[in-house]
Amino acid sequence: MNFNKSTEYKGLTYTLISAFMYSTLPILVKLAYASGLGPGNTLFLRYVFSFLLLSVLIKTLKLGKTLIISPLIIAQGLFLTIGGLFYFFALESLSAGLTTVIFFIYPVLVAILSLLIYKEPFVPRIFVGLVLAITGIILLTGLKGESSLPANGVIFALLSCLCYTLYSLIGHKTVTSSDPLSITATLSLLAILIIGPFYHNELTEITHLTWQQTLITLSMACLNTLMAVLFFLKGVKHIGATRATLISTAEPAFCIILAYIILGETLTTKQFIGTGLVFASMFLAVRSNKRANRDQVSDSMEHL
Repeated sequence: MNFNKSTEYKGLTYTLISAFMYSTLPILVKLAYASGLGPGNTLFLRYVFSFLLLSVLIKTLKLGKTLIISPLIIAQGLFLTIGGLFYFFALESLSAGLTTVIFFIYPVLVAILSLLIYKEPFVPRIFVGLVLAITGIILLTGLKGESSLPANGVIFALLSCLCYTLYSLIGHKTVTSSDPLSITATLSLLAILIIGPFYHNELTEITHLTWQQTLITLSMACLNTLMAVLFFLKGVKHIGATRATLISTAEPAFCIILAYIILGETLTTKQFIGTGLVFASMFLAVRSNKRANRDQVSDSMEHL
């Protein structure tokens, strides 16, 4: 794919907008908890609204099938839903910024597992990235300090990271043969079907939602699912998937800034250094994954 300056600027802008939208998720989750919602019904409402919005968009614009069912996509749905629950559980005891930073060691795990699963060539910077990520997590969690983070929150954040790693690895296969919006709609429906039975007692509260709770969860669907996906795909269309993925690692930085402005969260000196190490590990991991380049954008993205 050949890029001119105008195309690059557009791709950069679209991808940064997508990263910013994704970064609002933990902030909105914190606000949802403050409004009285719990992890189960918050995640359930996010996916209900997401599925409805995506279905309307796909049908209105005649983009093809709304649902695409296959064993791989079902597996993706399981990992995405379970990982989402772990992420939401982590946000009950950790700050939005730290939860996001810990979660974002997943690019390193994806790069390492891709060596084994997809036989990608070993690049020394992957090992360096792993060392940086581990060091960063140690500093972030304060394992030897008085200000150590709640163990359950850290464990939930790491489990969420692991689930999303597996979700991403499966996605290498599914995204090449199916429309990303249809996949997202399908994953949203699968999440609804998975969460519903486990949280059926809590879901009765949905019939008594306040306007604030409705607005927060609807915002999750609009910003963190529908619009974030659309802008990322537009970025991929202009600059390719590898470059868009690299730029999208700005998400945790956006989250930390928003958490400071909206929630008043701050980082200690050790946590600030640890965050920098995790950012460096993300950069190395994404740059190392050369074979993940998807510069040939599928026809399903041409409408964006």
